[in-house]
Amino acid sequence: MLIKLAWKNIWRNKIRSGVILGAIALGLFAGTYLALFSSGWMVGTVNDVINTDLAHIQLRDTTFAADNDINAYFLRKNIENIFDNFRQKYTLCKTANISYRLLINGMLASANNSVGVQANGVNVEEEKLVSSVWKTIPDSLGKFLPADATNPIVISTKTAEKLKIKLNSKIVFSFQDAVGQMQSMAFRVRGIFHTSNAAFDESTVFVRYSDLQPNTALPDSAFHVAAILFASNTPFEKISEITPEVQKLFPAYEVRNWEQISPMMSLSLSWTNLMVVVIIGIFLFALAFGIINTMLMAVLERTQELGMLGAIGMSKGKIFTMIMYETIFLTILGGFIGIILAALALFPSIHSGIDLTPLMGNTFENFGFSSVVYPILDIKMFLEIVSLVIITGIISAIYPARKALKLKPLDAIRE
Repeated sequence: MLIKLAWKNIWRNKIRSGVILGAIALGLFAGTYLALFSSGWMVGTVNDVINTDLAHIQLRDTTFAADNDINAYFLRKNIENIFDNFRQKYTLCKTANISYRLLINGMLASANNSVGVQANGVNVEEEKLVSSVWKTIPDSLGKFLPADATNPIVISTKTAEKLKIKLNSKIVFSFQDAVGQMQSMAFRVRGIFHTSNAAFDESTVFVRYSDLQPNTALPDSAFHVAAILFASNTPFEKISEITPEVQKLFPAYEVRNWEQISPMMSLSLSWTNLMVVVIIGIFLFALAFGIINTMLMAVLERTQELGMLGAIGMSKGKIFTMIMYETIFLTILGGFIGIILAALALFPSIHSGIDLTPLMGNTFENFGFSSVVYPILDIKMFLEIVSLVIITGIISAIYPARKALKLKPLDAIRE
């Protein structure tokens, strides 16, 4: 009975109820939209960095990690055999892909200019399973290290601009090999990529391992990095949990996950999660004051009615509960409308993304952030927001309901 009475009371003053519903819906729409937009932006940026460069976990020789010494290598068989056995113990690792990379620092020169870069000597098919760089090469700008090309190299658009070259141009890569001799290799540009990380683009090029290794004076199957990438839906928490287990397998090597390799990116993700909480908190805080004010007005306007209910025998507990129901109904209904509107507004951009380039150009990419944001419709976040809205409604209803309890039935009737 109290629930039905509370529901009817809400619609006795349709204008007032409509205003508060609109305010709640608008506030939750804005808060939810900003929260999901920010979360999607940061998670997307982290995933871009993982999928283009870092992978989830990297294994290196400790000396190489310290100063990029070309002689700080490991033999592939020493890593491969151990990790293959490890796959059988952990379900997470059964679907993991590994790319072994030979990293050589040197100078890349054209007839017009020269730049310092790090050449990634990779096995093409392995690298495609770990890095998404090959997906960022438009059809008009070549392919990722085609098998039928002689000494192909893949560079970024930024590097191409600095060297003033284009697709199929010839360039020379010079570096110091393992015995201290200078080596120069001629390559032809067969692909030009563009990722959302300007720093990565400016410093990284890709060549085939089979082309680069014979000129390094390193033994066959010598590599500097083993990049491990798990399934795309693997939670970041799982990566942190399994990293120590991988470290136990290779105590003589440095094993680090993406958070340890790029602490700034990890900090940015944590900061974004905190800001999402702050954004929702601010909207709910403002919402609470609006609810308290509206319901307090409703109680004061219904002084005689509430007094009459008390006079005919309705207990103070039931009056308190009725006011609580009215407030909670308004809050839940308005919050539900706001969250649904936010989801509908974001849904079209989940796959197409929201391009910020027209507003800020490539400014974000200079700091390693993607210019295209893919919002995340996180069910868990929705449930958390709904829970917070309900809690806010309950807390906001307490003061108006207590105010109603202080009314004396006889005095209220006389008014």
